[in-house]
Amino acid sequence: MISLHLVNDTPYLVQHSWASAATQYVSAVGSGDHTADTANTAFTGTGVVSGYFTDILTGIDVTTGDSRPTVAVLGDHLVDPFADATTPGLATRRLSDDLATALRTNDQGIPDYGVVATGIENNRLAAEQSQGGPAALTRLDRDVLALPGITTVIVDEGLEDVVAGTDDVVVEGALATLVAQLRGWGIKVVLATLTPCQGYAPCTATVDTARTDTSTWITDQVDFTSPTVSYVDAEAVVSVTDTTSTADPQPLKLGADAAPADFDSGDHVNLTADGYVAISGAFDLGSLGPDA
Repeated sequence: MISLHLVNDTPYLVQHSWASAATQYVSAVGSGDHTADTANTAFTGTGVVSGYFTDILTGIDVTTGDSRPTVAVLGDHLVDPFADATTPGLATRRLSDDLATALRTNDQGIPDYGVVATGIENNRLAAEQSQGGPAALTRLDRDVLALPGITTVIVDEGLEDVVAGTDDVVVEGALATLVAQLRGWGIKVVLATLTPCQGYAPCTATVDTARTDTSTWITDQVDFTSPTVSYVDAEAVVSVTDTTSTADPQPLKLGADAAPADFDSGDHVNLTADGYVAISGAFDLGSLGPDA
């Protein structure tokens, strides 16, 4: 529980709009500072704002006595999350959540590294936009380099860029710049391939070609020189061949079998909770720590 006291007029508040099941209790205007209250009296009947968001608070730093390394997941793999009712919704887990759970519950003796979600819904690699916020390259210092103990960054962005019509050469250039900057700061990088979008209206044949070309480029980036560069093939984990397509070759689409193989949220581009679990299971958890 975090208590905040706002003094004077506060017309604008920073909001974290993707905080699962957060609840905010608001005291009466002008009632004073209640941050030290141990009872709920000041927050009864004066208004409760509940939802998947928090105002002001956008993160919590947790320190440990053993200088535990930090892993950041840059991106959230979301494409147009508010587009329509078929998208997974605000309660859907993210890759960072599942990786944190996998580390915490692993029986391989792998340390429970700190995992930080640095995704913004609708975010792009190099293009600024209103709903998607600052581009990944623009916000790198704020959302990644400023994290304490950061050693590894998982890059799970690029699909939104491609679906929006960005050429694969431009996306690959942005990824190359991102990788170079992170390695320049001594940070190892794990790239995620771009998952299928077949059946999603903006995902034309040209767009899907750009997607597959970008994924191929990603798989060619492996470098064992420290800080290392590797990849996880997210595409392979959640995709099946679209046998109904008349194209040659037939494109890939998100698998939509019975749970836990139901990876398509319904709009053919956003992932289900099982989709995120499947991708997190493809990671070599032991490789997420700092280079030996």
